[in-house]
Amino acid sequence: MELPKAYLDRILLETAKKGATNLHFSAGSAPVLRIDGKLNSLEKESPLSLDLLNKLIGTILDESEMEKFKQAREITVVKNFVNDFRFQASIFYQKNLPAISFSYISDKIKTLSELGLPKELSNILNFNSGLLIIAGPNDSGKTSTITALLEEVNKNSKKYINTLEYPIKYIFNNKKSIIDQRGVGKDVESFQAGLEHCLEEDVDIIYVDDLKKEFNASVPLVLELAAGNSLVIMEMKAENALRALEKIIGSSEKKSSSETIRYALADILIGVIVQRLIPKRGGGLALALEIFFANPAAKSLIREGKIQQLENIIQTSRSEGMVSMKKSIEDLEKSGLIEREEVQKFKL
Repeated sequence: MELPKAYLDRILLETAKKGATNLHFSAGSAPVLRIDGKLNSLEKESPLSLDLLNKLIGTILDESEMEKFKQAREITVVKNFVNDFRFQASIFYQKNLPAISFSYISDKIKTLSELGLPKELSNILNFNSGLLIIAGPNDSGKTSTITALLEEVNKNSKKYINTLEYPIKYIFNNKKSIIDQRGVGKDVESFQAGLEHCLEEDVDIIYVDDLKKEFNASVPLVLELAAGNSLVIMEMKAENALRALEKIIGSSEKKSSSETIRYALADILIGVIVQRLIPKRGGGLALALEIFFANPAAKSLIREGKIQQLENIIQTSRSEGMVSMKKSIEDLEKSGLIEREEVQKFKL
């Protein structure tokens, strides 16, 4: 009988070799891979038993992590597995049964051009302070984009960079810059504590991972850092630029505080990049981008709370490098990269 570790190594190796972005384990089902955005069941594999799932969890987690999992009933870790393939493993309960989702993390930090991002995006790195938001749904390449931006700085500039991540995914090697990567829950107690530490330090660039449950409490600290001497790159889940800004402004329930946030956001916002990965015709994934830069007209609308009117600015400012998600997806279809049926899946 195959041992749990041998089973896990074999399936993870297959995941990496097939170019899958995700692997899902759940009781009573065979392992499922996500390849080019589509789910594919490994039908040759037997459905996972509850006993095997529990043994796999015991193989993945160390003693302290197992204690956290038992208390919180969910945990996310990043580890190197077979052949040093790196995966993020999210372990949680559904229908009172454990489940595991793996996300593959490439060992290579790709450049902006390799990711299909406009080279002009690197101009944002010339700002000494301000806020850049990288948004999109899960598995849209947000972290890869931020990592590419930070590596661009690392290779070309002498900067002090702090990251606050849950958990740490890509590993940087210091080149011209110094990069301190802090894992929330391991190196620092919380995002708030990490942000407060940055306020006391001489940090040039700060990368803040998706804040999740700490979002509302952490937004004032993010804005304060971006208003000082730090360029803050913030990762968020949001389907478009307008929604990302609404989430920040709505982080305070008090009307007076919302107005304060609007004015602060207008002063420090650099822009919002929203990403989606769409299955390509013939295989692979195409990157759709919404790009919004906070020009003077946009800043004025943000101060006035007229967020919905920012859509007009995006649509009429292509010469400034802006593009809406709708236009980006339509361009992908016109170029023949994606099928019409993929476009119809989006509410444009």
